[in-house]
Amino acid sequence: MRFNKYTNVAIESANAGSEILLKYFNNLKDIEYKGKVDPVTIADRQSQQIIVSTIKKYFPNHNIIAEEKDNFEKNKSDYCWIIDPLDGTVNFVHGVPTFCISIGLLYKNEIISAVVYAPALKELFVAEKGKGSFLNNKKIKVSNINKMIRALPVTGFPYYTHQNHKRVLKNFTNIMLKTQGLRRFGSAAIDLAYVACGRFDFFWEEGLKPWDVAAGILMVAEAGGKISDFDNKDNFLFGQTMVASNKLLHPQIIKILNIKYDE
Repeated sequence: MRFNKYTNVAIESANAGSEILLKYFNNLKDIEYKGKVDPVTIADRQSQQIIVSTIKKYFPNHNIIAEEKDNFEKNKSDYCWIIDPLDGTVNFVHGVPTFCISIGLLYKNEIISAVVYAPALKELFVAEKGKGSFLNNKKIKVSNINKMIRALPVTGFPYYTHQNHKRVLKNFTNIMLKTQGLRRFGSAAIDLAYVACGRFDFFWEEGLKPWDVAAGILMVAEAGGKISDFDNKDNFLFGQTMVASNKLLHPQIIKILNIKYDE
């Protein structure tokens, strides 16, 4: 598949970052914590550094938002790269291979190029606006499951669950009881990519950040899926909640997520 210059740079950047991640996978010496249970490693930081430097080599005036904060200058550009240099850090530090690099390019208010690369799994997901979504160069699409009891969803828990868990666990329970099964992989970017290729029928989560979901948004949309917030509106990139599905299940998911619960 021939992609445009932006997508090709995203792929090149993800490949560069993946070399760092594989170098440190099962070979970490020190782990720091940004919060009670939120780890960060040298792999996160070095991966981000090489991803950003690769992008800046080609597009020095583009804006950048990345998880491991840096003092990126704000440029007068309509382009903004949204980067997670290691999504699934908890998996990574425990030797679980479900982790990835997530890179999405925002043009004005729309994601136009996206890469989710899980190097330990050897899976490269790529999406480009108007061209579709691909896994290892083969076109992918969402599932056609239309009954909740036949659906296999995936979710994640926000780091604040330890302090405020009632709504998170209520939604988990309500969906678990209406579906075939339920999975938690520990990487929102991989979760969304798996919805895009039909492995999962839908994804929901709260407490998300833009770098968790920017690439996955385009991945699901270009594979024929639907994305919204919990209110079935469009505030999902910089909002805090997201539902991504095969479209067929979306109304039922939204209904479940809006069941009232005791505070």
